[in-house]
Parts: sequence; C-alpha cells; structure tokens
Amino acid sequence: MKKLFALLLAGALCFTACAADPKEEKTEITLFHATDMHYLSPQLTDNSDAFVQMLLDGDGKMTHLCEEICNAFTEQVIAAKPDAVLISGDITFNGEKLSHEDFILKLKKIEEAGVDVIAIPGNHDVEYPFSRGYEGNNSYKAEYTTEADFIEYYKNFGPDIAYTKSADGLSYIAKLGKNIYVAAIYTPQSFMTGVPGVEKETLDWLDGELAKLDADAKIITLTHQNITNHYPDDDFSYKYTLANNEELVEIYDKYGVDLNLSGHIHLQHIGQTESGITDIATSSLTIRECQYGVIRITPEKMFYNTEKVDVQGWAAANGITDEVFAEFDKYNDEFYFTSAYAKALSSLEEAKLTDEEKDALAALWANFNVHYFAGTVNEFYPRMLESEGYRIWQEKGLDSNWNFAYITTALGDIDLEKPQTSWEKTF
Repeated sequence: MKKLFALLLAGALCFTACAADPKEEKTEITLFHATDMHYLSPQLTDNSDAFVQMLLDGDGKMTHLCEEICNAFTEQVIAAKPDAVLISGDITFNGEKLSHEDFILKLKKIEEAGVDVIAIPGNHDVEYPFSRGYEGNNSYKAEYTTEADFIEYYKNFGPDIAYTKSADGLSYIAKLGKNIYVAAIYTPQSFMTGVPGVEKETLDWLDGELAKLDADAKIITLTHQNITNHYPDDDFSYKYTLANNEELVEIYDKYGVDLNLSGHIHLQHIGQTESGITDIATSSLTIRECQYGVIRITPEKMFYNTEKVDVQGWAAANGITDEVFAEFDKYNDEFYFTSAYAKALSSLEEAKLTDEEKDALAALWANFNVHYFAGTVNEFYPRMLESEGYRIWQEKGLDSNWNFAYITTALGDIDLEKPQTSWEKTF
C-alpha cells in the first residue's frame, strides 16, 4: 500500500513539474510596447526653472512630469492586464542609477498584477557618463549605470522568463504563447561615435536560437534602435538606424521574423526593410501623445495600434486636482508646441520677414512636428496646405531653410492616406 501511494505521489509530482506553463499554450495574446520614457527619479530634480528650460530646449519630452505619466501608465497596464509589456530602452533620462532603482518599483507592481515585463537597455540607460541631477540653477554628477548594474536591476523583468540568453546576458528570447516568441536584442551605442550596432556574438547567438524554432513560429523582435530608416535621409538617420542593420535583417529574413518593435527616434512611424520586414518605431512615452503600442496576436493575424496614456483619467481617479494633470491634454499640446515653435522661430531669426510672417511659419513647423511625431500627418496635411504659413513658405521660396527642407523630406516617405498608428499582418 505504501509502495502504491509513493508511486501515485511521484506521478502527481511529475505531472505538476512537467506540465506546460499555461501561458505558453495561449494562441491569442496581447502585448504593450512602451519606449523612451526617459524617466528621471524625483530624487534627482527639484523641477526648477533651469531644469524646465533645459527640457524646452530639447525635443519636447515632458521629463519633468515623467513620474506622473509613468504612474498613470502603470495603472493603465494593471487595469488592462495584457500578457506582457515590452520596453525597448531609454528607460532613464541619462542612465542614473537612482532613476533605474525608482522605475523598477513600477515594474514590480506590474509583475505583481500578473503581467510579464520584458525590458532591454537603450543608449541612455547604460555606460552613459553624463548622468546628472538638477537643483536650482545647477546640475550635478549622478552615479551612472553599468551593463552589469542593468543586468542585476532588471533580472526579474525579462531574463526571468527567458529560455535562452546571449553570452553577455543582455539579449534573450521568451516564449509568450503557443509558438509565439519575443526576442529582445541589445544594441549598444557608443556615446563617443553615436553609432549603434549589434555585436557579432549576439548575431551568432540569435541566428542559432531562431534556427531551433518551428518554421511557422510567430516571432516579434525588440530593439532600441531602428532596423531601417524612419526618416528618409541617411545623414539624419545614421544615429538612429543600426549600423549593421543588414546583418540583423538577414537573420530576420532567414527565419521569418514577423515584426520588429523599436524606439530611439521618438517618432511614431511604420517602416519596412527592402526585404519587407516591418519595423514599427513607437513614439516616446513622455512626448505629447504619451502613447504606447498595443500588439494583438491571433492564429490568423497580428495587429498593432497606438493607445494614449490617460493621464487626466488617472489624475481624476487619484484625487489629483493640480491643473497640469486635471487638464493634461491641453498642457500636453501647449508644452510640445511651445518647444517646437521656439526652435522654428530661432531658425528664422536672420530671415528678411516680418514678425507676423515668422510667427505663421514657426506655427506651421510646430504643428507639423506635433503630428509628425504622433504619426498623424495625414490628419494635418490638408490644413497645412490651407495655412498662412504654407502660403508664405511657397511665396518666399524658403525650401532651403532647414525646417522646411525637413518637412519636404519627411512628406516624401509618408502615406498621406493613412496614419502611422496602426498596422496588421495576416498569416
């Protein structure tokens, strides 16, 4: 009798240990993709005027509000309960240890709610020697994060569910559904040269691992930088597109990668390699739209669309009455527009134009940029053609001005019939 009981117990234990993870048997899953939040720990800034001015001189990131935006995103993820959240780097402002330490507290909440997290570093996350804190009118040196630090900080956010890792431990592959895989690929970028790439050892590892998958596997890859140009100008794009993208894409083509998700350029744009691999650059989580990608995978299709972080709704639900958050959509528009408008106006300073003409031209460029980075130029384009700024641009022949040459080049690569915020693929 004792022997029979022991056999039954051993069988039960074997069944428990050998049973497949139910997550890995799902045929339909939902993923969220967030990138380039450039989170700065509240411990590292007093949000002084000097700090805000530094942000206004930048590209429109609302890093001074990143704590609230990321808190709102965290709650939105927990409420929606996707199968996983993919984070493709530039998690921190400039690689501050304190920023990583505070940000992973939000990721812990997401994982505690039953949602997996897959994170890789961007060029602003590791080995970045310009980590700073801000106080009053000054900045000070903050401790920066090494690759080894990142591995330790994020060991429970991706590597813990990976079944294989690269030799450096910064790239890995996880199975998230029945024959559904996400390959997170580290793409280091030297701050000295600004040129990103994939290490040969990582390429060899990826080639070997993808070769083991079934031919009909659904494969999503995650990189920080882009695998193809998202702005049609090589001189502009060389710091955004991987220098050895052709080597990586060759591997993608060999094993039928379905979709690459990236960030880095802060632009919402859908691009394709010459061979037809789609690379969706999701815009920065802390720039104007504060949007992230939603990827749904079924046995028949793969879908992508953007969703906004509902900061206003989060503020209302948490009893936050500060006008910035209670009317966040309005503030959001004004902050980004002001930043873009100031840059355009500065470029027109020496032009022989009236103040009214400069204002109209700067407003045109700022409005274009708002929609360009949101992936909605198709909505703005008809209004642009009717604007006073466009009339002056054409009348004065300002095509040589960098701002307007930038618009012309960008328009040459955009399908004006549809937004850059949705995509689908049929298997």
